[in-house]
Amino acid sequence: MVVEPEGVLVAGDPTAVEGYLAKLRFDAVSAVEVAGIDSQAVAGTAALASGLAAVGAQHGTFVRLAPDSVELMRKFHVLPGQPGFNRMTVVDTAGKFRGQMQWQKASLAGTRALSIQLAMTTLALQTAIAETTTAVERVEGKVDQVLNLAKASMTGDVLGHHQALHRAVRTLDESGQLPSADWDSLAPLGPGLEVVVERLRAHIRKSIDGFDASKPVQDRASYLQKVVEDNRLGESLELLVIAEDSLYLWQRLRIERVKQTEPEHLELVVATARKMLAEHLAVDGELLLRGRAELARYAAIKPLEIVRWMSSAQLKRDVIQLRHDLDSFATARRSQVQGWQDHEDPSVGDALAELGTRFKSIGETALALGSRGLDAGAAGLGFLGKQFTRVAEAREASKRTPDPEAAPAPRDE
Repeated sequence: MVVEPEGVLVAGDPTAVEGYLAKLRFDAVSAVEVAGIDSQAVAGTAALASGLAAVGAQHGTFVRLAPDSVELMRKFHVLPGQPGFNRMTVVDTAGKFRGQMQWQKASLAGTRALSIQLAMTTLALQTAIAETTTAVERVEGKVDQVLNLAKASMTGDVLGHHQALHRAVRTLDESGQLPSADWDSLAPLGPGLEVVVERLRAHIRKSIDGFDASKPVQDRASYLQKVVEDNRLGESLELLVIAEDSLYLWQRLRIERVKQTEPEHLELVVATARKMLAEHLAVDGELLLRGRAELARYAAIKPLEIVRWMSSAQLKRDVIQLRHDLDSFATARRSQVQGWQDHEDPSVGDALAELGTRFKSIGETALALGSRGLDAGAAGLGFLGKQFTRVAEAREASKRTPDPEAAPAPRDE
């Protein structure tokens, strides 16, 4: 096994590898993604073959693990950690003994070490984005508008570039060759893709910065509608996924080109790609968690806002849509396997999980809207919660009914 920041390469006898993968699945549960088994496209790549060749194996799998899971498994000797022999008993999901495994720390130097790093980086680039089909369908016909909002309209046809890069990488995976003509036509795209990624992130971050939970509910509703309809926050997140996937595809082609024509620079190029992946993961994780936290606070219902909140169908749609957009981004960026939400404040997840069910309860009592979705004061207080509702209704009615004793409003002559 080779353990790198991007994942784990498990290689060796097929039976032993399968037994060990079962152990990983059993211990890590949903924190593990086995790319070589769950995705046939990864299993046949030249990158995996080169990594296996570096350790003298014929069979192997690339595994992605959440960082916390890696440390925990090292602690309990499920993954190699400290120098010396580690021993582990392998059992199946029924707890039945299947054999023992052991390993000893060994150094991989020179070309073997570079081959491993190349393989791991390439596989990490290939599996960084789960899928883009949904994102492409969502943004078709809206790309130019989103790019204008993000001030990245000069970058050209993002969807067309993504398709061209995908075709070139598929040819590379199938044939192991990257014709010069293909690379020459795609080489200029790299800098432009980096611009798109950074400007889309800036646009998304600016939209999230505008959430102000202290404002009255009507102002929050107005801004949320602007974010969803005018700022196209959901489409911006989807286009960011496509642009990042395009950049990772381009990096794979760049690595292959350098490998073929300038092997003396290969180590530097691989290191650059690894650094970029790590930076993207950190920034996207922060972007997702911040978006989730701000939406949870923004959508919280204060006791005296219940009637107004329930009366806005547009607001309900916008809140649920934005939650869905954030969930879709998290899925595309494999947030679960990255462990992004493992340390998130549980109240954020509770509030977001409650949004959909709360808004389906329209027409019922305020208490039925879900205690976790309400601010402290009306949440789960029974009779007192109903009293809050009556007070809110009375205030709304008083605003609609003029006070006969009030002084008349001045008129413009």
